[in-house]
Amino acid sequence: METITIEIKNPKARRLIDNLVNLGIIVLKDSQPSRAELWERVDKQLPQTESDIAEEEIMEEIRTYRMEKKTE
Repeated sequence: METITIEIKNPKARRLIDNLVNLGIIVLKDSQPSRAELWERVDKQLPQTESDIAEEEIMEEIRTYRMEKKTE
């Protein structure tokens, strides 16, 4: 099986493709979204924070976490 992408420039071509689908010769599949589109979908689902976290605060959290792991 071979997968190709076709850009249709003429409506008659679309009818030909639809006829091939109806005959069971080909199958049309939705194109896969790009990584940017996937990230955009995921990002919309993530909670949006309104407060900015400083880099130093993040580093302090990492240091605290690492210290806790060392003592375990």
